[in-house]
Amino acid sequence: MSALDVLIWIAIGVGAAASVAALWGYYGVLPGWLTGPEICRLEHGGCAVLFRSSRAALLGIPNASLGVVLYLLLALGMIAGWPGWLLALMTVPAVAMSAFLGWSLYSRGLQCRICWAGHAANGALALALTIRALA
Repeated sequence: MSALDVLIWIAIGVGAAASVAALWGYYGVLPGWLTGPEICRLEHGGCAVLFRSSRAALLGIPNASLGVVLYLLLALGMIAGWPGWLLALMTVPAVAMSAFLGWSLYSRGLQCRICWAGHAANGALALALTIRALA
């Protein structure tokens, strides 16, 4: 296994963990240490502010659910040996959503450890899978 593959697996794990935590925040109340200091002081530990807002779902489906499906498919694709270009292409919608949601957090001055972990994982996956596809 190459160093690039290790990075891909780490990013899949981080992204999946962030998605599961965000899904927990969508339906329940997260502990404050998962979200961030400013968010913790808001309603219900802050998860209602971020994980239940209109931006937390696409066509009624929680973004976190879409993330869980994406990371499972990427893991399956890595194990099954799917073409690299296909795996890289699968990250494009996730990176687009991360760019929009990340800007939303940044422009409003909000911290969310779970969100930033997922956004970083999406960026790392897009870059690493693209490099892997071109190699």
